Amino acid sequence: MKLGIELFLGVLFLISFVANGLVVIGNHGRTPARTGRKFPSTNLYSSSVVEETGRIQSLPLPPSRKKGPFRGIRESISHLSNNQRFVRKRAEELGDVFLTNVFFQPTVVIGGKEAIQEFVSGTELKAKVINGGFPDTFKELHTKWGTLNLDANDEVFKEAREMFANVFGQESLKEYTPVLYREMELYMEDLKARVQANPEEPIKLVPELKELSLQIFSKIFSGEPLTKEQVQMFDDYNDALLALPFQKKKVNRGKYALESLKKEMLARFKKCPVEGDPSNSYFQAVKNQKGWEDEDRICSMMVLLIWGAYIECTSLMANSLVAIQKYDPSYIDIVRIEVHAAAEGKSPSEFGFWSGLGNTLGVLRESLRLIPTGGGSPRYSNEDFEFRGYRIPAGTVVIMDPRIGNTDPKLFKSPEEFKPTRWWVGKQQQDEGESSSSSSGCPFQGTALKLGFGSWFPGGFGAHQCPGIPLAELIAKIFLAKTVEAFDGWSFAAGKGNGATKAPDKVKFVEVPIKHPTDDFGVKFSLRKDA
Repeated sequence: MKLGIELFLGVLFLISFVANGLVVIGNHGRTPARTGRKFPSTNLYSSSVVEETGRIQSLPLPPSRKKGPFRGIRESISHLSNNQRFVRKRAEELGDVFLTNVFFQPTVVIGGKEAIQEFVSGTELKAKVINGGFPDTFKELHTKWGTLNLDANDEVFKEAREMFANVFGQESLKEYTPVLYREMELYMEDLKARVQANPEEPIKLVPELKELSLQIFSKIFSGEPLTKEQVQMFDDYNDALLALPFQKKKVNRGKYALESLKKEMLARFKKCPVEGDPSNSYFQAVKNQKGWEDEDRICSMMVLLIWGAYIECTSLMANSLVAIQKYDPSYIDIVRIEVHAAAEGKSPSEFGFWSGLGNTLGVLRESLRLIPTGGGSPRYSNEDFEFRGYRIPAGTVVIMDPRIGNTDPKLFKSPEEFKPTRWWVGKQQQDEGESSSSSSGCPFQGTALKLGFGSWFPGGFGAHQCPGIPLAELIAKIFLAKTVEAFDGWSFAAGKGNGATKAPDKVKFVEVPIKHPTDDFGVKFSLRKDA
């Protein structure tokens, strides 16, 4: 029955995509038809260019599964069902560069340290793999200012990246930290009170973390919290981004939410926040930077900054609890003791307090490695190009996927094991100037810190990599620290709903676009006696 439903949904997907010109049946990766893609005209080429084009045309496509009935549908459904498992199996079978179907369109997936290094350093910009490969609904709602829509050589893109360097830089993180800590403290006090009042009642954690993340980002990027209605608008906007073309109501709700939120954000911007307000980082960045005179650009970017990482932060916070419970619950006490020791010298409302905490960071990074939030951003080139002896046809989506390297034993010793010590170096090693396990006695100590370029990129890689990873890690650190301070354990509640389970390895996830437990995921917390 389940397979029949998935096949039926897959056919609906395909009919809709074909009807809207998003994919051509049977092209097997040659020239995906996507609105707005422009392909070069060979009659303008010089003889040398024609010769090179002919050489590239003679190259084989990247390896793929054998052709068969409805291959594109079957691969796309498998990817939607469990994309981490799908990518891993394909990489094991076909290597670190392969051709498959994702979202019902031919897609080349690249992963692994060497392939990523080669692509980013020698191919990505040279072959102009810089165009956004998202569906048209996403492109429209992401606005003309959104960097995921922009050519990496575009001046608007470069101006946005310059602004990101300011609002996500260390000085800005220092300004944000008191706000982040205060919001997390208030949330955790409320959570403790609810658990104390009814310890057997499962907490539907994911919706709460979504709203918490939205409120935090709203305060640091606009200076004010969101109303319940505005929180719902952000959910409507997010749901519409990857809506299918026939889902008109969902798309229209997303458009209405975007326009309403832009009006609200522009009004906040015009209030000119007082000196010392954390939102000054964004306001000052755009007021003092060339190219930000357009009011539509200013308010659109405020919406995108608030939206940009709220699902990712929710994912990292929730997945860290799943990973600890699944792999090693002893890290509840390990992290608590580490945070308690740090509190003896610094205030947790200061950024410096959170810049260390090796075990805490290690837990988060191992959670990201073993339960990754997703793959990379889809890009494409308007020209055929060569990569590693393969022909990548014009218009074919290319994704640099971090999940291939995450479980590579050449990069991570015993890759299936949860070892937060991979991500930090002990004091003795720091004093001795070492970054390996030689003096710690632990075979994993600090090993992930010396893997090098192309090995670890949870926020994507290349020109369009996510600039907000340091902020997301800071928020998740504070969440994890406050959680283990308040609770000595947690379990996943049995009961009604698709997300209900007692076993941490049976937690049900939303797989696309960002992997996180379902909204009905229930958590039973055990209140610490001395909390």
